[in-house]
Amino acid sequence: MINLFLSGGGDKEQTDIIDKEFVKALDLDKPLLYIPIAMQGEIPYEVCYKWIHSVFNPLGINVIEMWTDLEAKSLEDLKKFSSIYIGGGNTFNLLNTLRETGFDKILKEFVDNKGIVYGGSAGAIIFGRDILTSSHMDPNHTNLKTFKGFNYIDNYSVWCHYETSNDSLIKEYVNKYGVSVLALPEEAGIVINGGTLKVIGSSPAYIFRNGDKYVV
Repeated sequence: MINLFLSGGGDKEQTDIIDKEFVKALDLDKPLLYIPIAMQGEIPYEVCYKWIHSVFNPLGINVIEMWTDLEAKSLEDLKKFSSIYIGGGNTFNLLNTLRETGFDKILKEFVDNKGIVYGGSAGAIIFGRDILTSSHMDPNHTNLKTFKGFNYIDNYSVWCHYETSNDSLIKEYVNKYGVSVLALPEEAGIVINGGTLKVIGSSPAYIFRNGDKYVV
């Protein structure tokens, strides 16, 4: 049973619907784990921590623990949390850090064991087939050579912050790599519960496959 909430990014007004859906799924007696490492070098973690409180305190989540060092963590360490929120930023930095610390394996184990995860922007892209859908906006300053994501979305890659002006870039990606794309505007998100995928938000999501574009 997979419990994934993935959003296209945007501010808390844009993600309000998916945020509320996420909170409904949680045990509010447990703290939320927040991982903002995709923002390393871009926005100070103290600012990130204030932001996550501004989003979820009004929705009833009052205890939020932030991890910025993922070294030597274990699945056992995650058991005290209701869920994990992985924030946006640079997708290459995020995946590289997850791999270097070994937290990628722990995160996958957590998801496979029915753990609830919310990924926003970069935090959503890593759950697709590969992360090269972020290369038009994120520079790869790391030594990352393998761009495979966790592939939890039926072999689709995830494109966040989608706008119609991205269509030609997405079709180029689909043609080059032979990979279909799930495109999420900032007002859209998906919920994967078990084998069911549901689109939520105030905007539709889109699929790009074999040169065609479909509304989900």
